Amino acid sequence: MRIILLVLILWVIGLGSYLLYDRYWPGHTGTVVVHSTPPGAEIWVDLAPTGRTTPADMRDILIGKHSITVRLEGRRPQPFVEVVKVEHGSSDTLSFVFDGNDTPSAQYDGFGTATPPASVPPKSESISDKVKRELPWEVERRVPSSVDSSILTGIDTATRALPQYEHEHIESGEARDFPKESISETLDKATGTVEISSSVAGATIIINDKQIAERTPANVTLPLGTHTIRVEMAGYKTDPEQHDVRLSRAAGGQLVYFTLTETKSARKEATITTEPVPGAIFVNGDSVGFGLAVVAHDFGVLEITFGKVDGYLTPEPARLVITPAKPNPTLTVKYPRAYQVSAECKAGGSVDKIGEIRWETGIYDKDKGARVSDTHGPKVNEIPGSNKSGWELAMGDPNRNPTGADYIEFIFTLPEEVPPSTPLNLRLYLYRTNRKYPLSLSSRCEITVTVNGRVFLDSFRPRHDQTMADGEKFEEWSLQHALVPGENRILIRTGDKNQIFNYLWKFEVL
Repeated sequence: MRIILLVLILWVIGLGSYLLYDRYWPGHTGTVVVHSTPPGAEIWVDLAPTGRTTPADMRDILIGKHSITVRLEGRRPQPFVEVVKVEHGSSDTLSFVFDGNDTPSAQYDGFGTATPPASVPPKSESISDKVKRELPWEVERRVPSSVDSSILTGIDTATRALPQYEHEHIESGEARDFPKESISETLDKATGTVEISSSVAGATIIINDKQIAERTPANVTLPLGTHTIRVEMAGYKTDPEQHDVRLSRAAGGQLVYFTLTETKSARKEATITTEPVPGAIFVNGDSVGFGLAVVAHDFGVLEITFGKVDGYLTPEPARLVITPAKPNPTLTVKYPRAYQVSAECKAGGSVDKIGEIRWETGIYDKDKGARVSDTHGPKVNEIPGSNKSGWELAMGDPNRNPTGADYIEFIFTLPEEVPPSTPLNLRLYLYRTNRKYPLSLSSRCEITVTVNGRVFLDSFRPRHDQTMADGEKFEEWSLQHALVPGENRILIRTGDKNQIFNYLWKFEVL
């Protein structure tokens, strides 16, 4: 029996020790570091002053959710209040800023009417105020029927307490008018404070179904009693929908906090953007924006076109489809950077060029490849039967059998802002003639083009002859994805079995 009693005593001691440990051991507190600009502000936790001023390292905050704010000479801090969730051993840092232009919060009479803060010194306390302050709960005093009961709506029984000397007169049955000044003083003193905050600042505050001028966060003074508080903000859902707050002398100030969650209403619109420069945007032929356009539209197909921008290539038209499954499509279109290099032969052997471009000429040998030569290779000569001149691609070395294999290689640099995916084209103003190599019997006319060492055109026969040179006819091919960032080389040479003279009047990349 003694053993059972001893075990029971030890169990009770152990349980009590655990409960004390769980409630008061420092591990069940966290740290909140509070700063303010300027420093020296009074720190309030859960609407109660702590007696400490900023900056302060508060290490004894119990775990759980707490409201923290600071007060300095009636000025409003930013943010107005912070709600922090303290966890075991956690450490949070809060900063408040006073901008210097704040004024004390407005007060509200509970019916939506704001009362500016008083700027006059407080009145000396009357005997009735003293009685009301010291013993507000002793007696529920009756209010004379001459007093309009509507002005006391929402005020608890403590508010209805009358000064003692007035109560005595009423109990004695004496006929005496109710002093209006005493009613006013009683109502003014019977108020409480509610701090109203929300996760997104600037929400509209509604008290007892009437909107007030203040926005969250706000410190609002209301008559004692029960009040319904809501907040609203367009595009946000409020959780909870409302707070029912009861203010009394015993309860003190209250804090209400609302969580605002953004809601997106169903919409049908297309968003169109141009990069890296703003360009005109047209939807079904109508101008809708420049650089960015948000177009509301019913379900269906939108035809998108774009305007010209100097220095850039115009993007190809596009289509956007708005469906119930994809009601808000987006389209981002890039304007490719305009890029151009060219080299054009002039009479007398000179060459005009556009952009940073140079060239090398020489002889191409099947076994040894391209060899730069100042004495052999193509020279600028007059194109027979025309008023133009061009590089003559014919006999590279007359001492070699078979002759031919002249080449010219153009070298240029592709800037970083012009990616290889840019839709650039190669234009060759190339014309064949009736002139053959000496002692040749066939009329083979073949040209080979390589881009950065890779064959781009093999055994190509120019379509235009020398008589079309004055018409500036050209042939064009896409270089998209064929070029590389930085230096590029495009080599044009006569084929191994070519026996016809060819003239290149102009080389162009754009």
